Amino acid sequence: MPNWCNNKLAVYGPEADVTRFKEKAVGHSPWLKLPEQTETVLNFHSLVPIPLEVLEAGYEKAGYDWEQNHWGCKWGACIAELADEWEGHLTYLFDTAWSPPIAFLEELAPQWPMLTFLLDYEEMGMGFKGICKVEGDSVEDHCLDL
Repeated sequence: MPNWCNNKLAVYGPEADVTRFKEKAVGHSPWLKLPEQTETVLNFHSLVPIPLEVLEAGYEKAGYDWEQNHWGCKWGACIAELADEWEGHLTYLFDTAWSPPIAFLEELAPQWPMLTFLLDYEEMGMGFKGICKVEGDSVEDHCLDL
């Protein structure tokens, strides 16, 4: 059982881009088969997809390592909710296993150059928290031990 990292992700930019992001973010885990699949408002696979060859190799053989390298955590966003929304702004709340999804944002942001991603995270079990701002190829992460 992992420790859970609590995350608050703000996404902001031009209204049309934010709306497209919100629509694209919806999805389900590629590892679960029907009827276990449930759609979530923030699905990492919908935004930074796991390649077919990794899916075919399976989670244990390739998926875990791929997720760690490309998302910074296993399983993606868990218990995700769209907590707030207004013109040009979305706020998601979600948990990730063990660590914040900074690698995910690093892969995601260049695909959405008009958007800014601001992640506020905290993992009390391991005793750290921080804030990370990602725009295009620019990443600012400020993490401190508690």
